[in-house]
Amino acid sequence: MIFEDGGHLDAGHHSHRRILAACWSALLCGLGAVNVTPAAEVAASSDLAPPPPFRAPYVPADGEVLQEVPSTTDPAVINMRQLRRSLDAAPHSLRAAKALADAYIDYGRQVGDAHYAGYAEAIIAPWVRAATPPADALVTQATILQYRHQFADAREYLQRAIKIEAHNGQAWLTLATLDMVQGDYATAGKDCVQVTNTAGVETGLACSGNLRSYVGQARQSMAVLQQVEAADDAAPASYKAWIEGLLAESAERLGDWPLAESHYRSALKSLPRDNFLLVAYADFLLDRGRPQEVTPLLADHTQSDTAFLRIALAQAALHGDQSKRYTWIVAARFEALRLRGSDYFGREESRFALQLQHDPDTALDLALRNWQVQRAPWDARVVLEAAVAAKKPRAAIPVLEFLERTRLEDPILEPLDHQLRAQLATAAGRQ
Repeated sequence: MIFEDGGHLDAGHHSHRRILAACWSALLCGLGAVNVTPAAEVAASSDLAPPPPFRAPYVPADGEVLQEVPSTTDPAVINMRQLRRSLDAAPHSLRAAKALADAYIDYGRQVGDAHYAGYAEAIIAPWVRAATPPADALVTQATILQYRHQFADAREYLQRAIKIEAHNGQAWLTLATLDMVQGDYATAGKDCVQVTNTAGVETGLACSGNLRSYVGQARQSMAVLQQVEAADDAAPASYKAWIEGLLAESAERLGDWPLAESHYRSALKSLPRDNFLLVAYADFLLDRGRPQEVTPLLADHTQSDTAFLRIALAQAALHGDQSKRYTWIVAARFEALRLRGSDYFGREESRFALQLQHDPDTALDLALRNWQVQRAPWDARVVLEAAVAAKKPRAAIPVLEFLERTRLEDPILEPLDHQLRAQLATAAGRQ
């Protein structure tokens, strides 16, 4: 999302880094995090977790660690401090403001901490509120809203940016991302054409290659993305991780688990601490029946709610003696989200309700409400899994129709699809 003030996409390191942010969230939109709920984390340090409603007052003892904060020696933290000083020295510089806001967004995504999106929003706010806001400021605001799953508002900001600056490549790419996340693949295809026209052939190929994995063309998706992968050996680590992540997803669409794992590992080699990649790989491991590998993978990322949910799922799969405590902590975090008025973790809450609380009806309700907002493959999956568990196949009809229309290839969704269709046919035969 780094642009020059004149609006031209920087073809160097920064453009690759910011393009990663938009497209990687297309792969995993729905995943993110807010900070640890300290009271819940500390309460769980005892052998018995307290009962709901998960918000009893807690007074910490002197010297007790409630939460770890980023080290001042972290290169990303040092960079953010330097960018902060640059903005303080030139408070009216959009370039300086965007550089700091983008750094906050990147870091928040890396560590799974939504506070940094708030910091970015505060930095860019003066330009967004201006009588004639610059396109780049609007795109940055849209990216923040996308991160929060406020898709309608994000789309409005992007459309305003494009009206101001029709050749804003990042605006078109982020718009294509939103279209893919919400299942509007026809519009996403048109937007990818605009990405090619405004951000370059390579980025346009990545956009369209990613899109193909959702419309029954996973093999073609692999071919296109491999072409992009081979095109730039000197690309930054973040760009390589983005492409490797997209390749991993396409391999999963084909059921090629060894290839998918190879690409996940390559992506994590480039960005070993990226929250989205870690969570995606953790899901892969859970699906492959390897929960024992999840906890060490995510041990240093417990501040991320999405990462912590995977740890809890792994503990439950292992029937560990701490699984009830992990489940309680996740429940406390979701309660904290509700108290803050956040409702953009429907997919995650549905998985929690089904797999850890064993409440398929609640899981189905959460999944269907989430489906109204976003329609990525994982969003379809939580609906189908909950509908099977709740024995309510009719509730899944909108998703079944969507899968038939889009021809999505997915070896995990396909048996669920067949099972529900069989149940519907049986019910129809009884009438």
